[in-house]
Amino acid sequence: MVELSVAEFEKDFDTYMDRIEAGESFLIRQPDGRAVVAVPAGEYEAAATAVAEVDELNDMYSDHEEAC
Repeated sequence: MVELSVAEFEKDFDTYMDRIEAGESFLIRQPDGRAVVAVPAGEYEAAATAVAEVDELNDMYSDHEEAC
């Protein structure tokens, strides 16, 4: 995954969007150090599904009233 600054991303926005649509992923770093990931929609959907499954398992094993 390629990392770039927000300024770099904004400077050549259309090119990066074309690359994302073609399947590439980017880590876009903000000036304060926080980052966001820009990925193709299909990759996002797969990741969101995986996170939902982990959240469901986490809730199942930790959201109970045993051992209070």
